[in-house]
Amino acid sequence: MSNKSEIASFDLSSLDTADEAEMEVRINGKLSGWRLRFAGPGHQKSIQQENRLARENLERRKAQERAQVNGRKWKPEDETVEEVIAKNIQLIVERLIDWTPVTLDGEPYPFSPENARKLLSDPKKGTILTQCLDFLGDETIFTKRSATN
Repeated sequence: MSNKSEIASFDLSSLDTADEAEMEVRINGKLSGWRLRFAGPGHQKSIQQENRLARENLERRKAQERAQVNGRKWKPEDETVEEVIAKNIQLIVERLIDWTPVTLDGEPYPFSPENARKLLSDPKKGTILTQCLDFLGDETIFTKRSATN
């Protein structure tokens, strides 16, 4: 294919994703100054999440196969809107590393998974949940920028 003496022109490490990325929360379309830091695909938090999701998927497939083997029709569990929202919040919290200092009703509101869950569960602050889901759904967010770009 190529001569061994040739120097490779493509470095595979250029495909590596960033370990972390920050999202700045917008309020009415304007940047707020408040930043949330998320784990990238290769970060340990993301790997743990992927493993959890893979285990859940395997269990679901096993249930489907057991139903087929036993001649039954497999019916997925019904989910409520609240359960779907809770799952989305869990996906965000599992990837959230930290946030910059912020207050709630004039009091410091430090980062913790529990505080994040409470904040993301508040319907009055639904824009934060939506922004986080959009951010994590954008596969280019964790792409490292080339020094030549």
